[in-house]
Amino acid sequence: MNLSQSKLFSAIILGVSSLFVGVVPNCFAQQGRRRWPLFISSLLCFGAGVLLATSVVHILPEVRESIPVQYENYAEILYCCGFFILYIIDEIVHYFYGDSEEANLFHNHGNNHDHHRRQSQQLKSSYGTAERHNLLHAESAPYNPSFYRTRSDSALFGDQQPSQLCHVGHQEPCHNAPTANFGLIVALSIHELLEGLVVGLETKPEKVLLLLGAVASHKLVISFCLGVELSSTPLISCTRHFIYILIFSVGSAAGIIAGMIVSDVPGGFKNVAMPILQALAGGTLLYVTVSEVLPRERARWHQQHDRKSAGVVQLFFVFLGFGLMTLLTNYLGRIS
Repeated sequence: MNLSQSKLFSAIILGVSSLFVGVVPNCFAQQGRRRWPLFISSLLCFGAGVLLATSVVHILPEVRESIPVQYENYAEILYCCGFFILYIIDEIVHYFYGDSEEANLFHNHGNNHDHHRRQSQQLKSSYGTAERHNLLHAESAPYNPSFYRTRSDSALFGDQQPSQLCHVGHQEPCHNAPTANFGLIVALSIHELLEGLVVGLETKPEKVLLLLGAVASHKLVISFCLGVELSSTPLISCTRHFIYILIFSVGSAAGIIAGMIVSDVPGGFKNVAMPILQALAGGTLLYVTVSEVLPRERARWHQQHDRKSAGVVQLFFVFLGFGLMTLLTNYLGRIS
């Protein structure tokens, strides 16, 4: 294969394989969430570990290495800018579009909670219990006023406020907010576009194929984790799931083709623009991981006090995803 053929081959392989791997989770995630909820949640935590390693272990060192020397002190600042950009967008969306439906839902939950509290106080006075006051007073608002317990929680605790401090603030964030999936798709697509651009700018066919293996190994893992994450969102239909995965899959292929076309672009522009975009993408991935995916999955299981081991399982899968991606990044980085 000559240079052009190897680049076109790499573009096709990366696009088709990542599209297939990303669509596969949608075939079982809907039923799996009902039948094996902890398993699906563990896969999402595995994906969070992969995204965390991609952001901190893979992207940030690349930014430090590729950014010009005169700007090397700004690598971490640019990285944090990506984090804060998505944070600002998230708050703007919530400010203008609000959570009126969720507020009404929590208001109804609060009314039901007051009704159950009155019933429990009557039961306690009739049963003759000595403890008349909860550890967390009903009149004082807890850290998260939208805390709501399931029926299983009420049965376990006699409808008392839970005394475990860690469960007071473990509320599921607004994971259906458009910025969560939007930021994830944009960040990953930019990252894959830039990686494809590196392959497209390569001048030797054997080096192109070597980079193909390096990029494909971790892109397929990310594609699968992205597919699981999208499948866990009820508002995303199969069509939207396919479109999102298609956008992500086209990223590397478009980068390779763009690298073939813009090989005559001035080197100074590429040396500055690519690290900036890479740093912004890394910071965006960090925000999605630590502010959206992990808090949501932890909140889903920490509210169920009868499944205390679920948090340990989730932590293990986060470590597993982080460790796997770190090994792939370091090992394939030495090869390439």
